Amino acid sequence: MLGSLQAAAASALVLEAGTLGLFLPRWFKDLFFDSGAFYLDTLVLWVVIGFLWAVIGRLAWSIAVVLTTSVVVALANLVKMQYREEPVYPSDRDFLSEPGFLASLVSPVLLVVAALLVVGIFVGAVRLAVRIERRHPRPRLRTLAREHVLLMLGLRVGVGVLTGVLLVQAAQFNHPGNMWRGLYELRGNDWRYWNQKTNYRSNGFLGGFLFNMPVDAMKQPKGYDEAAMADVAHRYAALADRINAHRKGSLDDVNVVLVLSESFTDPTELDGFELGRDPIPRTRARMASTASGHMLAQMYGGGTANMEFETLTGQSLGLFRPQMLSPYQMLVPEHDDYPSAVGWFHGQGHDVIAVHPYRVGMYKREQVYQRFGFDDFIHDTTIHETDTIDDNAYISDEAAFDEVLTQIDDHEKPLMVNLVTMQNHIPVDGNYADPVPVSGAGGGEGRRIGQYARGLEHTDEALADFLDKLEKGPEKTIVLFYGDHLPGIYDSSVKHDNKGLALYRTPFFIWSNQPGQNVPRAIPTTSPAFFLPLLYDVADAPVPPYLAMLDAVHQHVSAIQQGRLLDASGEPVKEAELDATTRQLLDDMRLVQFDFSIGQRFALDAMWPGAVS
Repeated sequence: MLGSLQAAAASALVLEAGTLGLFLPRWFKDLFFDSGAFYLDTLVLWVVIGFLWAVIGRLAWSIAVVLTTSVVVALANLVKMQYREEPVYPSDRDFLSEPGFLASLVSPVLLVVAALLVVGIFVGAVRLAVRIERRHPRPRLRTLAREHVLLMLGLRVGVGVLTGVLLVQAAQFNHPGNMWRGLYELRGNDWRYWNQKTNYRSNGFLGGFLFNMPVDAMKQPKGYDEAAMADVAHRYAALADRINAHRKGSLDDVNVVLVLSESFTDPTELDGFELGRDPIPRTRARMASTASGHMLAQMYGGGTANMEFETLTGQSLGLFRPQMLSPYQMLVPEHDDYPSAVGWFHGQGHDVIAVHPYRVGMYKREQVYQRFGFDDFIHDTTIHETDTIDDNAYISDEAAFDEVLTQIDDHEKPLMVNLVTMQNHIPVDGNYADPVPVSGAGGGEGRRIGQYARGLEHTDEALADFLDKLEKGPEKTIVLFYGDHLPGIYDSSVKHDNKGLALYRTPFFIWSNQPGQNVPRAIPTTSPAFFLPLLYDVADAPVPPYLAMLDAVHQHVSAIQQGRLLDASGEPVKEAELDATTRQLLDDMRLVQFDFSIGQRFALDAMWPGAVS
């Protein structure tokens, strides 16, 4: 028992070190003295060891499995923290089905070193297990007296039942009255969901991990019922009628192209380094001539599918529970269908197509796109062109844009196309022979920034050519273009020089090839959940009640992030400081989001007819 407890403590220490917070005085004090989270993490791992012993009957081997697994998870956590500023989550198990993608995120040298380290730990753990069993031989059942056999089997069954119940409790960490959560909250509720890195460091790796176990997407809002939703639908139908009375345009015969450009940002806006030239001059000029601004990303270094989800559904991650880390993995696949712009445009007479020049399994996109109702999903093995640039392994943005043009040409009906590019995805080391010169950032960081900026130049050129072809083409088209997040390439010095929202802002613009629709307009920092009403505004097209509601919210709250709101001018504001009108609008948005996501969909047909195809 003492040896297994020591092994659990060693495993917990490895996991805490994987967040790097162990070596900072503040987090050390938090883990070991204030919250005692380290000791609770140790207790959880001790329960795991006990359960494995009850199942396989070999305590030494149980210790070896837990210790080796802890090393693997800690290494994965270190890598993820480096590139995405977030720890490992329970939902990340889905990425195990994409080992090729995971391997592409780190250098081959690091992979080899990590593999050797894991093998070394496992071999060491096995040798320790063998040594323990030599010192404390495991009795063979046939050599024991019958009462001893029954005692031993009874002990294993008893330990198995007890630890099994405790592990089930751990899996239900977010259920009301959960025992484990109660233990972690003995010092008070200190879950820092707005910054998961801080959350893990303050509450222990396992405390943070368990906090992010699956849970209902939203808490049922107060007053939610069929009558309340009928009232909401009635009010926003009236608002939509008032808006539409002044609208003279239409999207009925217009191609709608939504472009999520992987890691497209404006690095010239960051402090801490200087680029030798502007990598996105054409995009900058385009933004100056139409409706444009900055999008507020939910996280640094990742979260592509989350921004895509908000754009297509108009639902905000900031209104879900903080544990809803990835709706594509944790929410949408659980339904037979899901309300989105895909169904809406399909119901308005558009063919709906998704284009993503990469593997279909990432973020469960194949399942999600089926739930949304896409007619076709074009990916890495079905796209017409698979050209890459220099040594970049990802299909180029130029090839992705050409696919959209091909689809427009091949379809008689107007199209709604959702394009998610891959060209600028990390890693960016050694992709191009002619990187952009960088000063002020040395070593590997400077090389990464220069390579990344060169990729942006390629995107800038390809995007300008794409829009020029649309402008000269015969079909009416409107384009929403946005970057999803910053790349996880910046070191601590750059992060330190760019506090606040700087590391969460990406460019976006809405452009039309129709005369008179491209009017210069600077839009305050916004969330992608509000892109659809902005697009309809540029097109001067009539909106359904749902988009009228989103537009009304956006006029008072420009962006919503987990734990953060921006007011109409794009400045941070606390929810308690909002006026009564704005609070009512947010309450309405919560009601509708709950109704559409996990509720009874009482108001769906009235507010967004056809959103489920």
